[in-house]
Amino acid sequence: MMFTLAIDSAWSGVRRGLHVPLLVCAGFFIGEVKAAPAAWFPESPGIRNYAWAYEPCAGCVELAPRPAWLRMASLAGVPEVRFISAPDDSNGEAYSAAPDVVVLSPSAQKLDSCQLAFVIGHEIVHIAQRHFDEDAVALSVFSGRPANWTDMGEDAIQLTDGDFGLALRVSHLWQAQEIEADWMGALLAAQGSGCSIESSALSYLRLDSEASGGMATTHAPNLERVRRLLPFTESANRLVDRVPGRSGASIADLKLHP
Repeated sequence: MMFTLAIDSAWSGVRRGLHVPLLVCAGFFIGEVKAAPAAWFPESPGIRNYAWAYEPCAGCVELAPRPAWLRMASLAGVPEVRFISAPDDSNGEAYSAAPDVVVLSPSAQKLDSCQLAFVIGHEIVHIAQRHFDEDAVALSVFSGRPANWTDMGEDAIQLTDGDFGLALRVSHLWQAQEIEADWMGALLAAQGSGCSIESSALSYLRLDSEASGGMATTHAPNLERVRRLLPFTESANRLVDRVPGRSGASIADLKLHP
């Protein structure tokens, strides 16, 4: 569910979010976060900005976002996120692409609204937390490249092409990003769409409880992802009360459980 950074261009093109296709970049810098995120959502990391540009896949078209999706993007501090509809599921159910795109397959768009909210929230986290740039930095360092050897994020991502060893060296980072996108994405779905963790993340992950990663994915088995999300149930329930039209505790009183 991540290009979830969702960049697995290295080996199989499958990585984040549900599966991650190759990302294509070509040329403008991601700007600073244009809006302040919700009080509980971490600020964008202070790492280097690379140049990225999104080149739509064949048959991809702009997708009009639902109000809840826009609320989630705003809560994450990235209201400029664009939504794209893929023509088929060949690149997986959903993925994010640098610098600001969430792509949804036909099957993703048929999900229950809360399940889809989690999928989208997960991808938005990859964008908001700039996992693409994080990957580019890590790959550059582990490959021994000098600082500022390139301004193009795609140059760094392509270092994994044919270098499975390099991909393995940064796999721990990719795994951490997926965990981060899961719990933050579930909380975005709570406050942005009014969906409990049970109705969003857990319901979605249990659609295929036997699913598990392999060498070409950074996602943990779905049952493990469910286990890691359970401690956030209370926090999500409190965020549901922050949905417009509902009443609840002050956001200042919210305590997120690790």
